[in-house]
Amino acid sequence: MTDGAVDAGHQVARFTLRTRLGEGGMGQVWRARDPELERDVAVKLLRPEVVASASQVGEARARLRREAQAMAKLAHPNVVPIYEVGEADAQVFLVMELVEGGTLRAWLDARPRAAAAIIDVFVAAGRGLAAAHAAGLVHRDFKPDNVLVGADGRIRVTDFGLV
Repeated sequence: MTDGAVDAGHQVARFTLRTRLGEGGMGQVWRARDPELERDVAVKLLRPEVVASASQVGEARARLRREAQAMAKLAHPNVVPIYEVGEADAQVFLVMELVEGGTLRAWLDARPRAAAAIIDVFVAAGRGLAAAHAAGLVHRDFKPDNVLVGADGRIRVTDFGLV
């Protein structure tokens, strides 16, 4: 993984990447298989362009580690839990709960919603942000793409990369 490029089937430590779930300014999130615990998880990696850029890679790695450390300070039902941070083949990675569902943006765009349902979702996301604030963290990138609406109906704030 020296150039940072990864595809489905690629191994990152013990995790086997399956499907890319999303991509942001700094990272990619993959559905991956954890063979030790026999479950699927979400693995966040630096984007290949970031890994390939020597001028950016050091800061990006440090930022990903800071994100993991920030998320590790939180234990709240409305924040995606982090399971692990590590490094493999000079690539820092985060392992998080895999939330089956979609983003708040997709949820809002899927169909018209009752005002009460929208308010409930935003209140739940606000509870996640309040937990972060209580831990001394400020999200700094709160938007509908950084809130997940699980198939179980639970709302989770994610992507603490700018905390």
